This record gives sequence, structure tokens and C-alpha cells, in this order.
Amino acid sequence: MVAARNSREEIELLLRVSRMYYEDGRTQAEISREIGYSRPHISRLLSQARAIGIVRISISHPLDHILAIERDLRAALPLTGIRVAEVPDSDVLGAIGRCAAELLSDCLVDGQVLALGNGRSIAAMAHHLPSLPRPGCTVVQLLGSIAGGMPAWGRDAPTICAAVAQRLGARVSRMSMPLIIDNPALLKPLMREERVATTLALGARADIAMVGVAGMDAHGAGNILADYLSSDVLKALDDGHAIGHILDHHYDWNGNQVVTPLSARTLALPLDDLKRVPQVIGVAAGPEKVEAIIAAIRGRIVNTLVTDFETANAIRNRL
Repeated sequence: MVAARNSREEIELLLRVSRMYYEDGRTQAEISREIGYSRPHISRLLSQARAIGIVRISISHPLDHILAIERDLRAALPLTGIRVAEVPDSDVLGAIGRCAAELLSDCLVDGQVLALGNGRSIAAMAHHLPSLPRPGCTVVQLLGSIAGGMPAWGRDAPTICAAVAQRLGARVSRMSMPLIIDNPALLKPLMREERVATTLALGARADIAMVGVAGMDAHGAGNILADYLSSDVLKALDDGHAIGHILDHHYDWNGNQVVTPLSARTLALPLDDLKRVPQVIGVAAGPEKVEAIIAAIRGRIVNTLVTDFETANAIRNRL
């Protein structure tokens, strides 16, 4: 009976000391003075409480699973940066737009050149970008305008560049030329036109580029090339094993451009020039884009990724 009483008293002491230390935030010295044991004895009691399971330390945070998947993808892919967004309200586009805007706010230094593509994800970034004084920066348009513009989405390149430049208080370099040229014989002369040549040259020397990543199965409003995918273009894409497109240049699993009849009509910074930009941020989400994202990273077109958790998990499972 005495041993049992002593065991109960010991447990009571361990509980008291543990609560004082872990819940009340008291120091070992304070506990020592209050209960009349030496500080080393208090330390041994706390160790004993952990050893027999009275105290269980759990380290966690709501972002823990996000940080874990970011670590996994950095280890598996040649990424210099990654941001994975949670989507609490089913607004994937808004979530990755906010995440991309936060990343840009963190990494854009005054005086740098920021080059931008088009599409819904880049437009979402522009929408969520806060006022961020960078008066020494220049915002550059990387590709021509979509035929007829896209006012409903605000996702055409000139519109996006103007919105971002306004929030930065920065200069902007734009070109009022269409993305797809009707006559392929006119593409090279147009690219030599002073405003176009200057803008594309500045884009090639950018410090940061932010672009969307499109898969091959995009449809509806998500596929701005739908009207141009003629049978000869589709055959070339199939023969070249195209996996996705960035700046409306198609590429394969190795990140090499897949040349099609549409290539000779597309006014945009070449992929080889984009690959030389120090930081290229790809912003994309959706199961139809998983392979395109992986190929863009492995092919060194993109070296920084912004996506949502579900897409990141699908990428991890695909690797």
C-alpha cells in the first residue's frame, strides 16, 4: 500500500511540475523555489515526465503540410523557389494569384526588369498585387496581344503589364502587336520593328519573368490557341510529342520547343531567351497542367513554381 501511495504521490508531483513548466511558462528556478526541490532535481522530474508519457511534445502548424510538400518538390525537381497555396474557399485562381503576388513582393528589387506573360493566373497575380513602390523597375510585355483582347478576364499581356506597372509606380515597355500574325512572312519584319525589338530585347535581359504554364488539354476560355489549332498544327504537335506551352510556344518533355506552322506566326520572346532569365516564375494550377509543369521545370524553362496544394500533390505523385 505504501508503494502504491508513493507512486501516486510521484505522479502528482510530475503532473504539478510539468504544468508549471509547460503550461504556466514558469522557469525551473521558479519551480524549484516554490516546491522546495533543487533546480537539477526539477530538470530530472521534467525528463521523467516526458519519458513515461505524461508530457508529449507535438510541433505543428497549419502550414506544416504546405512546407513539407514544398521541401519534397525542391528535392525532386530543379527548383530554386516554390510557393504552394492553400485554397480554403475553392477559389484556386485567387489563391495562386495571391501567392504569386506575395512572392513577387518578396523578391522584386527596385531597379530590376520584370517581364510578364499573359493568361488568367498572371492576371490574378496582377489583381492581388498590393501597392509596392518600385519606381526604378521596368515592366516588360513578353508576347503580343490576343486577338480581340480579353476584357472579361483582363488577362491580355498589355493590360496585365499596365496594371502591374501602376501598382509598382514603374515604367512599362509594351508593344501594340498581335500575338498571332496572319501572314508568317510578316513575323520577322514585325519583330525588327523598333518598339517590338526593343521590348523583346529588354525582356530577354529581364531579372525576373512571370509566366503561365498551359497543358495540352486546355479548353474553353483556358485555351487562347484553340482557334489556331488546325490539322497541320495538331499533327506537328503530335509528331513533336508536345507536352505544354509557355508564351504560346509549345515544348516537349525535355523543354525543347516543338516547332509547328503556328510558330512562324507567333510574336513572343523565344523559349531559349526565356531560359536565360535568372528567375522564371511559372504560375499554374490544375490536374491538366501537371505534366506540362514538370516538363517546364525539368526542361529549365521555369525555375520557380507557384501552384496550389492539390496540384503540388499531383506533381509529387507523378514523379
